[in-house]
Amino acid sequence: APILVFRNTLRTQINNGAVLNKAMEMGLRPMLCVAQDYFQGKIIDDLPLRKTILELPDNKTEHLPGYLPLVPGMPVLLTENVATELGLSNGTRGIFHQLVYEESSADIQFQDKNFP
Repeated sequence: APILVFRNTLRTQINNGAVLNKAMEMGLRPMLCVAQDYFQGKIIDDLPLRKTILELPDNKTEHLPGYLPLVPGMPVLLTENVATELGLSNGTRGIFHQLVYEESSADIQFQDKNFP
């Protein structure tokens, strides 16, 4: 059921909680995608600055969260055109099944007050 909230941080906490609850129901661990931020085309590698940016509410980061928890079976909504020729355009709804990625060599460990 939709929930209306007046603060982005509250919305993020509700969404993260829902993902964690779904993962526990399914006996799975959520996958956590961590944003890689850039400034003037260069990766931000200053750890205190990265931590600060990752903890910003998404209304301060062009509505892109620092952390994105994912669980197979969760609904997703595209908010930009990814591959229109494949039908992956803004507003497309789908179901997350699997994450395929290149593993990062960087050891990224942060504790965020907005993500349990």
